[in-house]
Amino acid sequence: MILFKNGRLHLILWLFIIYFSSSLQLCSQKKSESGLKSGIYENVFKQDTTHGIRKKNVVAVELPDTNFTWEKYSAFLTKISDTTKYIVLPINEFRKTFNSNKIIIGLRHDVDNDLSVAYKFSETESKLGIRATYFILHTAPYYLANPTNMAIHTPDILPVLKSMQNDRKFEIGWHNDLVTLQAVYNIDPVAFLHNELAWLRSNGINIYGTASHGSNYCYTYKYLNYYFFEECTYPVVGQFVNNVTLPINGTMAPMKKGKLSDFSLEYEAYFINNNKYFSDATITNGVRWNIGMLNLTQLNPGDRVILLLHPIHWHKASVIADIESFSFKGQKSSIVDAATSLVKVEMPYKTDRSLLVAYFKLSSGAYAKVAGKMQQNGITSNNFCDPLHYVVYAENREIHKEWLIKVLNAKNDSCDFKSFIIPGLTKSVVINPALKTILIRVGEEVDLYHLPVHFELSAGATAWIGDHQQFNDNATHNLCNSVEYKIIAEDGSSSRLWVVTVEKVQNCANFLSYSIPGQIEPATIDTAGNKIFIKVSKDLPLNELKASFNLSDGARAWIGKQEQFSDFNSVDFTIPVAYDLVATDGHKIKKWMINILQSTTMNKDLSMAEELKIYPNPTEGKVYLQFLNITTYPTRIDIFNGNGEKVYTDLISKTGSFTVEEDLSALPAGIYIVKYSHGRKSLMIILR
Repeated sequence: MILFKNGRLHLILWLFIIYFSSSLQLCSQKKSESGLKSGIYENVFKQDTTHGIRKKNVVAVELPDTNFTWEKYSAFLTKISDTTKYIVLPINEFRKTFNSNKIIIGLRHDVDNDLSVAYKFSETESKLGIRATYFILHTAPYYLANPTNMAIHTPDILPVLKSMQNDRKFEIGWHNDLVTLQAVYNIDPVAFLHNELAWLRSNGINIYGTASHGSNYCYTYKYLNYYFFEECTYPVVGQFVNNVTLPINGTMAPMKKGKLSDFSLEYEAYFINNNKYFSDATITNGVRWNIGMLNLTQLNPGDRVILLLHPIHWHKASVIADIESFSFKGQKSSIVDAATSLVKVEMPYKTDRSLLVAYFKLSSGAYAKVAGKMQQNGITSNNFCDPLHYVVYAENREIHKEWLIKVLNAKNDSCDFKSFIIPGLTKSVVINPALKTILIRVGEEVDLYHLPVHFELSAGATAWIGDHQQFNDNATHNLCNSVEYKIIAEDGSSSRLWVVTVEKVQNCANFLSYSIPGQIEPATIDTAGNKIFIKVSKDLPLNELKASFNLSDGARAWIGKQEQFSDFNSVDFTIPVAYDLVATDGHKIKKWMINILQSTTMNKDLSMAEELKIYPNPTEGKVYLQFLNITTYPTRIDIFNGNGEKVYTDLISKTGSFTVEEDLSALPAGIYIVKYSHGRKSLMIILR
């Protein structure tokens, strides 16, 4: 009745149809009204569960369904036991509970045809303090004194139901198959329901609600069991059109009906206010819905969720505890021996086995631990330097098997030169592993006929020239021409041919070219004084420029301890820059100075900017510094020589435009760079 008020009837009915559709495969379309004799169907009564189908599938895949184990259900219940997020209730309490700050879950189970399985299933919930509603089916064999007589119950179920209700605090509900009693067994459903509820209640079983059973006969006779209740008769749902009459003995007989209140029933489970519904009776593309498909993060506070699970679909977990496959990235081989519980893995030579991540496949539903730590496929790392024990726990979490993992490194198959030098004479060495070549450069004065050789090979490898093994630092060699070495790897089967060539080179440390972005004329390179002068515009920022240059063959350039590369390093050119060029022998070093000269031509648009003019220039000693528009003081004057050394400093405490005379006659003739504290550029003075 609540559903009519909340406008959710169509949603619930649609979900109910899905629930019924799970039983369609078992429904026999050959049954007809002619099969009824005196109201008793000739064949044995069949339930609408897919228990038989599940067993068949298990046999087909030879493994239990890991999605429906009691242990997995326990893990799910642990998640929803978080009372800060969830409220989990039996259906009768669920329908009365509303909380906009939490997710409310109504937990429902249809017992169907095996009460003992349901009782074992409920043990998982009871241990975690979870309560649910179990709807008992009055047409199931466990309910009946005689499975062929739908009208007589057995008292054997009472102790089980009392234990579930009183000890485990579950709600017991009525799984309604009343229309089946009318259509198939010609039993008065009104009298039957009154009698059965009175019997159950008199024995202390409190029945508050009912849930419609999806009998196989529903598809034959086109009805839904909840049509029995007048509150649930309309609207007609899908193909289940007989909500008022039933085809009994070949004629359409009126359906006997009653109201929920007639039987002191407070609810019909399919007519309860909820906005989300999940059931393991739903089969999509041949796959039964399971709790692993329920993403709890998609549930929001205020959601009202009904979760319907059928204990008969669930099973005790597998007892197989095997490693089916085991590997590492980059391995050479892997063998899994199930008979001896042994795994052998061969890794490439010199692999660091102290921190390896294993990729493995276990028996369905199993997990593995190492020294008590859970192992995650492709994630957990371990030290495999020594044999390691994996304990594999079967899906049932009770059976376990200990596996021994042995990981060994293969012998080295590398056959390379790691180094090759001529001690004391080598200027540079280029080892090309791809081409298997070595080029050694030595000074032009070296005698190539008698050269000592020092080399390092791959671990365990040996070197040969022809049939003669070569030993490090053991003899002199004639390297006037290229020499072919054969390197044989430690594994004895891998080998490579290497060609070693010695070349004589000059030993120079010069700049052959030099330029920076924004220069206004080519650089002047003074190879006698090891200086370079570059002229740039006065507005060019100099604090971060990348220089382009070429060096003498084999030479390398450094500024301080930082090696410099053409078009790579950023350099501050606001003051003279000193380079150290190292020749190919590694010993010969030249110091070069880079001097930046800025143009003194004024921009007409900047006539009011701070400015400095120097005259005469060149000069023999006295020089005038004309300052324009100086707004702060003191003004600092710094003069540097061609080597970048500061040789003169003056502080001037004036502002505005003024001229200062400086006497530089004590300085030797040469080119000097002038910088002042307010200026953005350097100026050049030439002393004669």
